[in-house]
Amino acid sequence: MRISYVLIPEIIEAIENKDFKSLKALVQNLHPFDIAEIVEDLEPNKAVLILRLLDSEKCSDVLTYLEGDKLEEIIKSFSDKQILELFEEIDDDDKVALFEELPPYLVQRIISILPKEEKEVALKLLNYPENSCGRIMNTDFVSIEENLNIFQAIEIIKKSDVSDEALVSIFVVTKEGKLKGYVKITKLVRSDFNIKLFEICESIASVSAYDDKETAAKIMKNYDLLVLPVVDKENRMLGVITIDDIVDIIEEEATEDIYRFVGLIDPEARYFDLSYKEKILKRLPAIILMVILGNISGFVLNSYEKIIAHLTILTFFLPNLANTTGIIGSQASAFTIRAIATGEIERNLKTFLKLFFKEFSTIFIISIIIALGMFIIALFRGDFYIKLALVVSLTSIASSIIANTFG
Repeated sequence: MRISYVLIPEIIEAIENKDFKSLKALVQNLHPFDIAEIVEDLEPNKAVLILRLLDSEKCSDVLTYLEGDKLEEIIKSFSDKQILELFEEIDDDDKVALFEELPPYLVQRIISILPKEEKEVALKLLNYPENSCGRIMNTDFVSIEENLNIFQAIEIIKKSDVSDEALVSIFVVTKEGKLKGYVKITKLVRSDFNIKLFEICESIASVSAYDDKETAAKIMKNYDLLVLPVVDKENRMLGVITIDDIVDIIEEEATEDIYRFVGLIDPEARYFDLSYKEKILKRLPAIILMVILGNISGFVLNSYEKIIAHLTILTFFLPNLANTTGIIGSQASAFTIRAIATGEIERNLKTFLKLFFKEFSTIFIISIIIALGMFIIALFRGDFYIKLALVVSLTSIASSIIANTFG
């Protein structure tokens, strides 16, 4: 159960009674995600009141969980000074994520009041292509020259103000600033203080700022990384991608695959932000296509009306054939989409042909098994009329192969 369902009645009562002390006590110890859920369910004026009771760090954390119209309404209600205080607490990658949620006029307003250095970083990240690693990287990280010892490294870490997520690993660089490897923070604190970093650092995979963010997700999954460095053409560090960003990417890609699977065209659309008109327009095209294909099937069947009238037993097998081909097509789509999403299938002709022949051989064996079953059923249902049994079984094979191919 969402915590907002439990607390909202008490929160509304406290607001109406202007009991701000009780209101603050209700929300100040909650996780930012839980506060965001409460804010989503409240009217804008009540939501803003709750956020104003929080300190700037916690309030900024709550903002990173908000989306759509609610986020826009709340940002609009803050003064420039309040916006500046909040955005100074937000990591670079989260800033960009918020900018992508907000309308252009609000993004321009926020960027215009940011300090020069933060403004330059924000604009730089926004200039990277959409869905690229550069868009989601955090420019706050710790990189230390390889010839320093562990004691010196720890002193540098103490003075840094990077986020906890980015501090799980320390990146080791050469004098020229090129990435050499990394050291886990746990390994760092357990090692002798006089050891040089190059003696204990391990090699690590990296991505370019222009690589697709799915590439980063696959690398972090394959190598069990919590932080992934982003480098330029000369292997100098530009930023890092943290595991919390990857969780968001995996959710986005899974949603996108599911939406495509059922014929919806906008995987980024949020359900409760859509009007009835938008929901209808997004779902209607796929349904209309199915109706058209259904009518084509109807016309084909109608052209064989006399044969069906003569052999009414055929109507017994039509639902069976339709259900079988539907399941086969859905299975083929599901297997293929998952294989593409996990990187097993690359989008080129060689892989496509390999996929086609593997699927064809698989479904051919399955269709033979189904056809044998249909043959036996047709034989008994059709008073041992062998031609009828052959027609049904061969139709089963053909429809299965066609359904699998198009699926």
